[in-house]
Amino acid sequence: MSPVALVEQIHANLTDFRTRNESRIDALEQAVNGMIEGNAAAVAVGGAIHPAAGIRAAGQRFATIGGNVAESFRAQLLGAPNAGMRTGSDPDGGFTVDRQVDNVLDTVLRDLSPMRSLARVVALTSGNSWEKILGKSGAQSYWAGEEETRAETGSPTLGKIDIAPGEVYAIPSLTNHVLEDSMFDLNAFLAEDVAGEFALAEGAAFISGNGINKPRGFLTYSAVTTADAGRDFGKLQYLPTGISGAFPASNPADILCDLVTSLRASYRAGDGVAWLMNSTTANVVRKFKDGQGNYLWTPSIIAGQPDRLLGYPVAIDEGMPDIAAGSVSIVFGNWRRGYAIVDKPGLRLIVDKVTRKGWTLLYFSRRVGGGVVDSNALKLLKFSAS
Repeated sequence: MSPVALVEQIHANLTDFRTRNESRIDALEQAVNGMIEGNAAAVAVGGAIHPAAGIRAAGQRFATIGGNVAESFRAQLLGAPNAGMRTGSDPDGGFTVDRQVDNVLDTVLRDLSPMRSLARVVALTSGNSWEKILGKSGAQSYWAGEEETRAETGSPTLGKIDIAPGEVYAIPSLTNHVLEDSMFDLNAFLAEDVAGEFALAEGAAFISGNGINKPRGFLTYSAVTTADAGRDFGKLQYLPTGISGAFPASNPADILCDLVTSLRASYRAGDGVAWLMNSTTANVVRKFKDGQGNYLWTPSIIAGQPDRLLGYPVAIDEGMPDIAAGSVSIVFGNWRRGYAIVDKPGLRLIVDKVTRKGWTLLYFSRRVGGGVVDSNALKLLKFSAS
């Protein structure tokens, strides 16, 4: 008898044996399945084996081992191909290979506004707005001799600033299953993420907000070239560079010196005096030199301290406009006196599990306002011809 015929005969005998024992194996499997009804999978992805699958596998091992040997023998003799399982292909075994997930959730860093560290921040503990009374001009005074008549002098003129905080909110939603099953603390992540988004929104509003249900940005106020003595209360002063969209080609740093001296000496003292510009503008300014070839920009040598320009700190705010025709890309001033941020303290959270069944809605909100207080305290550099 040839080897192939011998293998065929062995295979036929074992197939007959397997068929006769199949009914007994099925009965045993049904009995076990009845005891453990409700389990979902026979084989779990971590290697845990369902009891029914284990018993069935044990019973079939003896019935199929000969057949497997015969099939292997046959494949080797007849040249049949062998297929394998591998981790690189999901259908061929990769689905069962557990992936490791980092349990630390990193977030993309944001370019946050420095305005809260520059401006005056007021906590609104009562009422729905903050009012500030500001003296626009002082009381008049005169000189008089011993026996001269004293004429009545003028009284100071007052102005009122009224800043009402608006509400910024976010309502992210998650399924209850995600909250229950996630390996991350999603509540903490969302609170941090929303707080970052709020910081971005308020930072943009401090610069260019229209003041309707949000802070009013300092760049939205009327600006003229008139100096402090002759300018109307509430209007800012700007200095033109003399060239649209650029610094002067000759001695470009001179206009920066002019901007500094346009702020009166009494405003240039104390905390809160700083330059404000974005990184692109700063990259232009940091290359300016004086007549002796020294850079006007002084890098900080202490960690956490800002660089300085003409002796004053520089704050970088990416919300400031790039240099362009007619843009106000640099502001110098006393921010403590010039701009106020009004907060209703606290980040509020309402957890809503009712509106959408199976979902959790997280209603985050905070109230913040802002506006220019003293229009003499901020000086704008406008990249325009006039």
